[in-house]
Order: sequence, then structure tokens, then C-alpha cells
Amino acid sequence: MLPSRSLLIGMIITLASSHVALAEKARFRNARENEIRQLLKGASDLRKASNGYEYRRGNKNGYKISDGQICILFPNKQTDCVSIKTDGQVLQMLDNKGNRVKL
Repeated sequence: MLPSRSLLIGMIITLASSHVALAEKARFRNARENEIRQLLKGASDLRKASNGYEYRRGNKNGYKISDGQICILFPNKQTDCVSIKTDGQVLQMLDNKGNRVKL
């Protein structure tokens, strides 16, 4: 028994959209530190502290920006890092679960 036409069309659309998603991921690369600082709003407000993290006035979270990532030091001393990717124009943040968010 052959699959229905609508099922075949659905399968083709699914395959095509997965190729588009893979192509989008393929053109993104690790963002360099200077790219992150240029494209990330508020990065110019950060001031370096002696612990190597940067702080925004009135905010107790510390930020460390480096090639391909941003790490946050919380007041309770826990840290969390995310990967930062770019295509040269847009920044995307990837968390440790693989979720992507445009910045």
C-alpha cells in the first residue's frame, strides 16, 4: 500500500525544513569577543573588576565576555555560561540544552 499524497507532501516539507535549519546553523560560527561587544546592547556599560568579571553599575551579576561565550557570575558565586554564535550580523545565544535565541 502506497502512502497518501498528503503524507508524502508532509514528509518532503519536513525534510526540506530540516535542511534549512541545518544550513542556518552551518553558517553561524563562534563570535569573537569584539563582535559580541559591538553587537550586544549594554556591553559598553560594563566595568572591569579585580576578579576578572565586568559589572554594570547597580547590578551584582558579573559578566565575562570571551570568544564564543558569555559567562555570568551570580552573587551566590554560582556561574553559568552560554555560547554565542554569529553570522557576522546577528548574534545567537545557545544554552547548555541547545536552545537558540537571537540577541
